[in-house]
Amino acid sequence: MDVTEKAIKIMKNSYVCDHCLGRQFAELLSGYSNKERGETLRKAVAMDYDSKPFPIHLPNFSGLRFRNSKPDIGKSGRCCVCGDLFSYMEKYAKESEKKMKIYEFDTFVVGSKMSDSLVMKEESLWERVGIKGSEHLRSEVNRELGKLIESMTGKQADEKNPNVTVLLDLQKKRVEIKSNPLYVYGKYNKLIRGIPQTKWSKYKVSVEDIIAKPFMKFSGANGHSMHACGREDIDARCLGWRPFVLELENPAKRKPDLSKMRKEINRAGKVKVKDMKFSNRKEVVAVKTMQPDKVYSVVVKFENPVEAMERIKKAIGTIKQRTPKRVLHRRANKLRNKKVKSIKWTKINKSKYKIVIHTEAGAYIKEFVSGDDGRTKPSISEILKNRAVVESLDVIKIMVR
Repeated sequence: MDVTEKAIKIMKNSYVCDHCLGRQFAELLSGYSNKERGETLRKAVAMDYDSKPFPIHLPNFSGLRFRNSKPDIGKSGRCCVCGDLFSYMEKYAKESEKKMKIYEFDTFVVGSKMSDSLVMKEESLWERVGIKGSEHLRSEVNRELGKLIESMTGKQADEKNPNVTVLLDLQKKRVEIKSNPLYVYGKYNKLIRGIPQTKWSKYKVSVEDIIAKPFMKFSGANGHSMHACGREDIDARCLGWRPFVLELENPAKRKPDLSKMRKEINRAGKVKVKDMKFSNRKEVVAVKTMQPDKVYSVVVKFENPVEAMERIKKAIGTIKQRTPKRVLHRRANKLRNKKVKSIKWTKINKSKYKIVIHTEAGAYIKEFVSGDDGRTKPSISEILKNRAVVESLDVIKIMVR
């Protein structure tokens, strides 16, 4: 079937607008809109008809003047495919512009939700004339609405990095606007014990809350999440810089002064941040999948005075750790092999030592000290044959490259 034959078949029984006619030939010629393709095809078919009339739905020629034939054209009516949807595009663009005014943004993307009837009518057309070379109605709607919004707002449509999403719901005939998350990368120190890393109902405040507070106040976001490279225990300090990405949900404003945010966070003295920069979802994944070595400083209390402390160097190498009893309620009971890379110590008194331990990511340090009733082997307690418990723990270095 050649181009003209296909165009005649499309217009044979019902009126089809220029957009829906041209969209069936979207892969032909570049630099033209579907509307321009449809206008051109309609005139070409009309010339054929003026040369030699043939069966066709005459209202498809509404507005055209014939030289040879004198058809009774009548009114075109509504497009049998889109229902003249494209005549409402400016209305939807104005509605979008109005609703977007509450948001600070530079880029946007348009999406659309087709009504059941529009999907059915488009598929019915393809069943008659074939889908080859055509474009989906949704694609043209998104593109044409995007062009109008660009013109009205002066902002740029950007599918890869949109600040705002415009959703045209054609089932409900309305526009919805969503501000996409704002991501901020940084590194933090947790300077006090007794607070969790992320939101937890059992605790009044968390590292996440402290970092998010000035951003929430500035941005008017609906909520926040923190994605970090591992986590320290609630009773531990993190004195090594831990990478994180703060995610702010549906922010109205998205250009905070990061230097000002940093100073406000650090002023409280509970958490300290540095190296903050605007980020993205890709960096969230990167941060959460990091596996850096860590260095810990622990104060260990032994049941009895320690003899031959140097024997704990036997623990350097691979240790086997079953999931600790304290986290079994939320983690699978697995056996993990972890490397202990170095151990140094300083004597505080006969039964108390400060021990600095360098391990690969994911090692349970408290259990490496205590043995966790034999679930970690070897352990410092087992090697020294002296019951040991951690009195305090600090993460002093996170070895991110």
